[in-house]
Amino acid sequence: MDSVLGVVIAFAVLGICFFLLGHCFCALFQREEGIVFQMLLGAVLFLAVFSVIELPVEKLNLPFHVLVIVESLAFLLLLGACVVYCVRSGEIGAIKKWKAPDTMTIVFLVLIALQVLYGMNNGIRINGYDTSYYTGHAATTLYTDTMYQYSARSGEYTGMEAYVHDGYPMLIAFLSKVFFMHPLVMANRVLACMEIVLMNMVVYEIAYRLSAGKKRIANWTTAIYAAMSIFCYEFEEGRAFYLWQRTAESKSMLANVYLPLALLAMILLAKEAQGIYHWLILGLVALVGVSLSISGIFILTAMIGSGLLAILICQRRWRYLFNSVLCMIPSMIVGMIRLFL
Repeated sequence: MDSVLGVVIAFAVLGICFFLLGHCFCALFQREEGIVFQMLLGAVLFLAVFSVIELPVEKLNLPFHVLVIVESLAFLLLLGACVVYCVRSGEIGAIKKWKAPDTMTIVFLVLIALQVLYGMNNGIRINGYDTSYYTGHAATTLYTDTMYQYSARSGEYTGMEAYVHDGYPMLIAFLSKVFFMHPLVMANRVLACMEIVLMNMVVYEIAYRLSAGKKRIANWTTAIYAAMSIFCYEFEEGRAFYLWQRTAESKSMLANVYLPLALLAMILLAKEAQGIYHWLILGLVALVGVSLSISGIFILTAMIGSGLLAILICQRRWRYLFNSVLCMIPSMIVGMIRLFL
């Protein structure tokens, strides 16, 4: 599977998983959402399920193959339930008239494709010191069937990693095992492409929501952001720097996917705070960001906390203070476990 075709297959399978999870989640709450939002939501759900299972398996110091088995069974059951729901609801197997995509959709897809081609050919430069930590742990995990028991850079047996870490290397290792790929291919190609696509989707969705559903404005916003990202990636420590030069690291996903997703969730909450739908989305984003990025424990928590405080004060929604605390409890528990255990 370490080929262009293998990368395409892995990317397509993950895309189908994201769509099924996102679509069924929206249907569960009887929400009509666009396919872009469903894909984003599905990606968050996929990563959240992985994170919830990975943490206890890691902390119990179990072999890596246990994680692979448990994660695989969980996703098979979950995706199987989604397929059953779609069949019973008549969404699979029904003969539907094919509708050609409009011009705005085509432009959006072409824009993403051009960025993927750029990133895979001459944009991404994955050669940093931190990068070796993530790919090193993933490779060592696959070859030793252990989790964080060997040094990521030297291969020396340590018994248990003393350095505070996140679950991103285990995500790379798990997907590599499932798709029979080398971890470098998984991190630098599959997950890199996934990050580029998700980044464009979340920028599009933020602009779409803020412009009251105007696709043209959303497309122009995405295009302008893409151009700025490509031309400004040499400025270190910016989001574009992490996108094009440090894509194999969890910091890149935090900067370009988790933080913008948190912003999107808070925009939705500012418009509609009733019910648990948007609160649950924000809680899932926080959980994923904290679980898969150590930096997210501090940055994401501070961002969401300040954003919710602004919503509560400016819109005088103090009755939602309990919801604000409740949706952050899971991520705070995970953060404390990562830092202190």
